[in-house]
This record gives sequence, structure tokens and C-alpha cells, in this order.
Amino acid sequence: MRVMHLVQCGPTTGGTVSHVATQVTHQITRGLKVGVVAGSDGVLTEHCRRAGADVFVDPTLLPAPGESADPAALLGTGAAWRPDLIHAHLMHAGFRGAELSATIGTPLLYTQHMYHPVDPFLQAALATGADFPVITVAEFAQRAIGKFLGDAGRVHYVPNGVDVPAASSFRLEPGPGPQVLYCGRLSPEKGADVAILAFELMLGQLPGAKLHLVGTGPDETLLRRLVSALGIAEHVRFYGSVSGALTAGIGADVLLVPSRGDAASLVILEAMASGIPIVSAAVGGIPELVRHEVDGLLVAPDDPPALAGAALSVLAGEDRGADMADRARDRYRELYTAARMVEGTCAVYETVAR
Repeated sequence: MRVMHLVQCGPTTGGTVSHVATQVTHQITRGLKVGVVAGSDGVLTEHCRRAGADVFVDPTLLPAPGESADPAALLGTGAAWRPDLIHAHLMHAGFRGAELSATIGTPLLYTQHMYHPVDPFLQAALATGADFPVITVAEFAQRAIGKFLGDAGRVHYVPNGVDVPAASSFRLEPGPGPQVLYCGRLSPEKGADVAILAFELMLGQLPGAKLHLVGTGPDETLLRRLVSALGIAEHVRFYGSVSGALTAGIGADVLLVPSRGDAASLVILEAMASGIPIVSAAVGGIPELVRHEVDGLLVAPDDPPALAGAALSVLAGEDRGADMADRARDRYRELYTAARMVEGTCAVYETVAR
């Protein structure tokens, strides 16, 4: 089978980029012929080239493609590559995928990665009567989209999956107390500000603790100012983007995931695979991944005192955090491996391409 992925993405990494990169690697291993059209050259295209995919760059998959972008180029690329299936990821890639599908007569499949169950592309599909199938990465999104489209049979739930993070030489800068980790984009929806405010509260009981912020994003300057204003700069370290940060040997005692919205957090799955205790906001599809007080602790979003209290309870007793991390690792192995995700995706491919 020849599968062409259309991906709305910029040059940096992120959840959708990581998801597609994993899919491409495993699909090629399974014997599929894979093409990838990305909105920008960068992390995804480099990975996919190394994996052996045919890679193309088309800025018309982006929200603001620029005046020089040629809308006809994608149609030519698709016609020349001759896919058996077009798999679009995120809204703008969906619109272009629908256009390509209609032009070359190839079935379209759409993955809705976001924590908003309905997006403008699906609204347009409902208005025009388009009946392509949809994959969601969270059960709550599957239910919501099935209800919205009035056809639950078109919507397939395929849980996100990750490979066990490879061993890495990266280690957190050590300190005399517990090591608290935030790993993710430094942007409003990910809530790094909540992690910082919670950590400042934690210092009252754990004066030797350190907060390690791994990631980049548009809020970095504001977050640095917040750290300075709170007077905790000596306890906080910004690392930027780090490959292989979430590994078993990184030295983290607890991971904070203070997202304001998330469909199925890959950071949480990597922490589960690596045995790092998790304290997360209970938003989107996260409660589907982490069972409260079983695999980790869940708190209300935008609540620094609650996040701090939960993290302190994990750190107060070594066995509690370790026991939850062990159960989370078992849950990962059962439900959230990359192999399981790709198997589920390919099963949908077979139904679409018949």
C-alpha cells in the first residue's frame, strides 16, 4: 500500500510531528510505501528522510503559506506519486487533502489530533456531505465527533503510542533536593507558568528542590521573567529543546503536566514508558491515560496549589511515586506502545482503501 501523509507542521517538534514520525518509521518497517508532504522543512522531514520515506515540502499546508506558495503544486505531487490512501493530519492539511482526494480520486483519511473535538475542517465536511473516515487519539473526541457528524461508524479511536525512549546521555543538573521536571512546549496551552507557580509553593517545604524546564516556545521570555519576579531563579533551570529528555535515567523525581488542554499527551506516555512519576492536570484525554491514584495523580487545571500539593505527596513517600510509576509502565506496555498504535492505524487503512 502507498500512503501519503499530509502534515500541517512547522520546522520544530511537537505532538503531531512526533506522532507522524513514529507512524512513518513503523509503517515503512511493516512494508508500506510512505510519502510525507510537510508544511515546512525541519524536524519531521529530516526524520522521515532518514526513515526512507519520500519527502516533499508544501507550505500550502500551513495556516499562512506566504504569497509565493503554489496551491497547484500539491495536486501535481499527489498525481505523480499515486497514493492508494491520503492521510491528513490537522485542519489545514485536511482541507488540502480533501482537494487532492477529489482531484486524483484517492480515498482520504483524517486524524484529528487536537483536544478540541470539532474543528472547521470537520464543520465544512458536515456542510458539504463529505464522508471520509476520521481517526481520533482520545475516546472523548471519538464520541464527540461521532455525535457531531451523526455517524459514529466513521470515527475510529486509535490511541496514541510511543516507543520506549532510547537511552540518552542527557541528565538533569543535580541538586540537594528533589528534581521536578516540566517537559513540553513553552506556550500558554501547556501551562508551564502553572508549573512554575506550583514549584514556588513547593519550595516552602522542599528548599533544596530544583525545577527543570525542558522545551522551547513563545512564552520563554515571559516565563523567565516570572521566575525572576518570584525570586526562585537559583532553583530553576531552562534547558531548551532536548532530544531524549524523558528517559528512565534522567534523574527526575516527578513530572508536572499542567496542560490547559491535551488530547492524548505524548509526554505522559513517554514518562509512563520510562517509569517517571506523573502529576497532571485532568484535561482532555489525559484522564483516559492516567488513572488518578493508580498510575499517577490528577488535579484541576490552572490550580498551582493543587499541583504543588499533589507533587509534594508523591515526593513525601518514595514508595507511593514508585508504585504508581510501575503501574503506569505496565499500562503503557498494555495499551500505548507505538507498535499497537501503528497496528490500529493500518487496520483503519485496510477498511478505507478497499
